[in-house]
Amino acid sequence: MRYPKATALSAIALSTTTLATPVHKRANVSMIYDFASLDPTPEFNWTPCFDTFTCTLLEVPLDYDDTSAGTTGIAFIKWSTNATNSSSPPQDILTNPGGPGGSGVTFLISALELLTEAFGTDNNIVSFDPRGVNNSGPDVSCFPGVKNTAQLYGRGWGSAVDVNSTSSIATAWAQAGAFGDWCTAAHSGANDTAKYANTIATAQDMLHYTEVLAASNGEDKDSSELWYYGASYGTVLGSTFASLFPDRVGRIILDGVVDGEDYYQGKWEANLFDADAAVKSFFTYCYEGGSSSCAFWDESPEAIEDRWNNVLAKLEAEPITVINTTVVSTPTIVTITDFKNVLLQVPYSPSVYFPILANVLAELEQGNGDGLALYSGEGASLQCSDSSPLVYNEIEPRFFIACNDANGRFNLSTVEDFTENADYLYNQSHLLGEAWAAATAVICRKLDIKAPQNQIFTGVPSANETSHPILFIGNTVDPVTPLRGAKKMSSKFGGSRVLTQDSVGHTSEAAVSKCTFKYVQQYFADASLPDEGTVCEADEVPFQASSSAFNTKARREIRKLKKRHHI
Repeated sequence: MRYPKATALSAIALSTTTLATPVHKRANVSMIYDFASLDPTPEFNWTPCFDTFTCTLLEVPLDYDDTSAGTTGIAFIKWSTNATNSSSPPQDILTNPGGPGGSGVTFLISALELLTEAFGTDNNIVSFDPRGVNNSGPDVSCFPGVKNTAQLYGRGWGSAVDVNSTSSIATAWAQAGAFGDWCTAAHSGANDTAKYANTIATAQDMLHYTEVLAASNGEDKDSSELWYYGASYGTVLGSTFASLFPDRVGRIILDGVVDGEDYYQGKWEANLFDADAAVKSFFTYCYEGGSSSCAFWDESPEAIEDRWNNVLAKLEAEPITVINTTVVSTPTIVTITDFKNVLLQVPYSPSVYFPILANVLAELEQGNGDGLALYSGEGASLQCSDSSPLVYNEIEPRFFIACNDANGRFNLSTVEDFTENADYLYNQSHLLGEAWAAATAVICRKLDIKAPQNQIFTGVPSANETSHPILFIGNTVDPVTPLRGAKKMSSKFGGSRVLTQDSVGHTSEAAVSKCTFKYVQQYFADASLPDEGTVCEADEVPFQASSSAFNTKARREIRKLKKRHHI
């Protein structure tokens, strides 16, 4: 699950901001670097792309029960193994990074090193942009034909509320309603297709992929099975698939597990049970990392927490001016709200973000808001010229997919309803609840677009038996998908098992664990599950050096970000 407020931090983690229009071709003209170069085809048309991958735009029905509704194109990208020592032919492992709204195409390009480290190299790794996302149809833009308006709107949308301010709550509630009314009007045409962007339809697209793959290999498409890894919202997609097609499960790993019942009810109220523990682990990790590694170090975790509280109290009372032209393009202030927005990203990946947080806090303590401006996105300049590229923005696809799935079940129709929702989330997490409240259930309150009845999921994803058992993975402390979610959803699928990783962060991807990798690779090899109660230790800790593929990638992205902002 991702928070839609655009920050520079969110760009670092498996970047989900990608070009949505064609980029310039490179010297190798047989290689493509955008999906605009492809036409949708009913069979695979794998074309070399992005240097080390192949891409295809698969034509699928908008409605599998009503083919007269038309078709759309789904963007797939594949990394093909060169392994020859496997005892069985390589499988295509489909992946989804989360969201809803996360671009699988960007995920695979950004995270290939991590995925091959985790999955091994015996199989092909495939990802895709689900319906409405980035390179895939249908079109869910609320600002059609208006260049970069979604990006501009997204910069000010979804900021943390203040539960002690009736004005803050009312403003967020009204803003969400305005967005819902606007998007409803933008998609009010009789032939509009945004209603087909939902999780059931995407699960059907995954089944369709397996059938096209089987047919291309001369195999029986009706017995094809899905091999899949889904993280965060991707666990909703995976559990929905297993619920709809329990006899078509080949291998399914669900990592950082969302409570499917809470998600389909539209509440988003089962996410933050461990959020404060995740954030507060910063104090201990910073102390243990030492003064040479943590810029906010002090003589004890308690001393670090005291300084934290003092810094935030001062920031709330006295916003800081930022006029450093290497960071901002206009006079800017940073506020406690900016800090709350950034903080929601931080515990997703402590090994990457905690050192950044330490630097930001050390600067704020000295009255310097440059770092907070940079990482909150307040320092980013928006390019709106006709020649500037469109930047993919998750807000619209997240909005349509989540709200189509919720189907109006939890409509915060009054300010009082939203106040109660925000208070509940704040009581669940004092540190992240106010940001979460502005970004989740309230966004759906005025969208008046309904998915077809056959694409509306009711109940809880579940299956008494699947053709192969599902492997669930959960961290001991996950800020937005607590371990209890993995245990609950595992109880809904007969024969499944939960693997626990003893680490802080969102999904097992947040901290490399060779133990977890071992069980993942064994599961892909023969569908065997770890013993009940198995717990894997992590091999990396915040503020300690790591040579893992993930952190190597993260450091590279941070360097790019700093270079782009001249720091």
